[in-house]
Amino acid sequence: MIPVTIKQAPSVTIARFLCLPHSRFLTVQPTCGREPGSGSKLQLARAPELRMLSHMRSPDKQVPRLMSDRLVLRPFEITDAPSLARITNNPLLLRNLLRTSCPFTVHDARNRILRFRKNNLRVWAIDNGQLLGLIGLAGEFGLWLGRGAWGKGYGEEASRLVIDHAFTHMKMTVLHANPISDNRASCHLMEKLGFSVVGRTQSFCKQRNKRVALRRYELKNGG
Repeated sequence: MIPVTIKQAPSVTIARFLCLPHSRFLTVQPTCGREPGSGSKLQLARAPELRMLSHMRSPDKQVPRLMSDRLVLRPFEITDAPSLARITNNPLLLRNLLRTSCPFTVHDARNRILRFRKNNLRVWAIDNGQLLGLIGLAGEFGLWLGRGAWGKGYGEEASRLVIDHAFTHMKMTVLHANPISDNRASCHLMEKLGFSVVGRTQSFCKQRNKRVALRRYELKNGG
């Protein structure tokens, strides 16, 4: 699995899973954002993600299809819920997500897909004939893959499609990602994609039931 922030002008398998702590896809709400000086430190810290979330909404209410040699990134359908639940309901994957934990049911998956669609978020199903995982730009850049897709380069391939779309078509200038620090596969992927470490922070991980350290990564358009 794999979160990103924007400005405009795996959970590893133990060894190789790609994921950014994500469940922020669903929890960052625009109503929480305030201008500097009017909110708490947490709100200030989340301000870039809130600006990104607003920017990432698809104005035409249609998430575009993106394609590479092996993958199709497409909008989620409600019929994807059983497959999404199956690939996500894995403790090895969920330990690297922040706000998702076992059991992750078909009902949970359906509600998540409905949230993506209702808020017009740029979140794609990663598909090669079957659902492999998800990737998106919704408050943060994030992706996760089911265990059967680990170690095959799908995370990098899907990430490069989305980064190109964000910078070339959406005209974003900066992306931010915040993987859990001990998620070596995600941190390695971020660095392979050209992200640089710009800081550290902490957040609560539901599956681990404790606060965890996060690395803050940044990728600049043209950088």
